[in-house]
Amino acid sequence: MIKIKLFKQAPHSIILNKFFLVASMMIASILLHVKSMAQPYLDIVSLKHTNSPNAGVINRRWNDACLYYYNVITNLPIRFKNKKDALIFSPFFETWSIQLENERRQNYYGIALPVSLSKTIPHSKWSILLTAIARMNDSVINGKGKMQAGGAFIISNKRTEKLTWKLGLYINNEVFGVFVMPLAGIDWKINSRNMLFGVLPGNLVYEHKINPHFYYGANFRAITNSYAMKKGYWRIDENQLGIYLDTYFNKNFVLNMEAGHSILRKIRTGIKDISKYDADVNDNFYIKLSFAYRVRFSKY
Repeated sequence: MIKIKLFKQAPHSIILNKFFLVASMMIASILLHVKSMAQPYLDIVSLKHTNSPNAGVINRRWNDACLYYYNVITNLPIRFKNKKDALIFSPFFETWSIQLENERRQNYYGIALPVSLSKTIPHSKWSILLTAIARMNDSVINGKGKMQAGGAFIISNKRTEKLTWKLGLYINNEVFGVFVMPLAGIDWKINSRNMLFGVLPGNLVYEHKINPHFYYGANFRAITNSYAMKKGYWRIDENQLGIYLDTYFNKNFVLNMEAGHSILRKIRTGIKDISKYDADVNDNFYIKLSFAYRVRFSKY
């Protein structure tokens, strides 16, 4: 049986006071610029919970583990005078919790402020997205937490009215070292009811429209994050493949339900440039629920 040393954690509490939602028509006019982003909508505010119990059908010969994830994300765009470019502030809070067999639950927290510049290149089919990210990932969020800095660059080429290609690079100063990942994406309106969009290896989404109130599809996402501990770091590499259903209660409020399975999940601990230890955890089923205030800017 695997043993991972646990460190005593300071009390932690997060109070979410309130969110101010902007009227739909005002937001829609602001969001005209975000066609360079890799999805046909933007969630102004979203709440998400993922539960991955110790149950699955593949890669089950390793150690039992239950994984939980929560986050709160906002996206606040500021449109420039030309009505094509914008600055987007996307602060978020997240927490991972892992329960290993016969061990206490371990919690890890992150707060971040990504700032993105969406810029079109005049008289061309090209656009760019520049993102700078400042974040603190730690087992305890306080003034002594470890800061991380990173960013991404994506250049997009609109081949046709229905197809856009994307290439880019992501880099972040993780607790385990510098992490660099090339990016490749697509935004493809296949027909009047089907779309494919995303930026790999981060995510790829197939979406099918049933009617204005219901959409379903398939989703792949890959996550790499690291969190500081008193001695060393905790790292997660999570890959999820699932199917989902979006239910729109009205034009903007949407409930997302997703279920699937993790693929090649890795949980590791270590000390930078000194040691690394693989926890060898099982892959599991997962269930994700999220609720969002969403604005769609791509119509079928």
